[in-house]
Amino acid sequence: MTDEGYFSDDKSRISWATDDPDVSDEQQQQYEHKKPEREIPILKSTRTIRITYTPMTYTLSFTIILLCSHILLTHPWTHSFPPIFNSFHICFHVTHLLAHLFGWLTLERLAVVYGTWLFWTGWLLGIFVFTSQRLAIDFTHPTTSLFWLLMMERRNAWGILVWEYVGRLDQNLTPTHPTLALKWWQIGSIRLLAFRIWCLLGTGSFWGLLYISVATLDGFSLLYLLQFRHIMKLLVVSAAGGLMMIVFWSFWTFQYRGILWQKELRKGVVVWYSEGLAFAGEVE
Repeated sequence: MTDEGYFSDDKSRISWATDDPDVSDEQQQQYEHKKPEREIPILKSTRTIRITYTPMTYTLSFTIILLCSHILLTHPWTHSFPPIFNSFHICFHVTHLLAHLFGWLTLERLAVVYGTWLFWTGWLLGIFVFTSQRLAIDFTHPTTSLFWLLMMERRNAWGILVWEYVGRLDQNLTPTHPTLALKWWQIGSIRLLAFRIWCLLGTGSFWGLLYISVATLDGFSLLYLLQFRHIMKLLVVSAAGGLMMIVFWSFWTFQYRGILWQKELRKGVVVWYSEGLAFAGEVE
């Protein structure tokens, strides 16, 4: 099996010098400057990343929706938080399905990037922190394993969405006028830092505030909920859940170097490095 040659868009170059041993070092350096440079080839891979939804994607998503709906309608709820989280799980899958079907690209990106972090952090908090209102979908419930089966099935496609979104955050925004200096919120490194803080602590803080509001309505003391040990436990589990998601996406995307869309989020070419070589594969 042979690979076709592409050429990189980043204009990485290799200079070629003469092999004549009689040429002095100074003449060889001058020759290198005059010699036309050659681009580093990118090999065309036979691998294709399926970004459009597969029958397996629909099967897993609809199964999760049906199981969560069954729990929501039949489970005897005694507290408010578990059904709220269960409803969020349903909304997450309905949102990314509809966004993909109708081509709502911005919503699809946001649903994948933020929805996966919110679900996993919320699930961990519901199991390990919010023990007074423990979730019905624990380790043994099939929706938990089905969620991770879906994540594995979509790991490459959703990984591209997450990788591209994070990469755009790391770029400075264009100022409204060329002569104006960048505002602090337009600086890429600050935007990326804010996103990472949200991944580690923001998701848990969101669920924590929601939990406190509904737990007080269920009769729990606000002073009890705001005890220091409870807050610290929430932040630790939130950071652990956020870090797990960062590691998960980074593991599948750390080799990516660029993507060129022919049709945004539907068809394009992605470039990655592997074992010192650059490869280009189709995304469709």
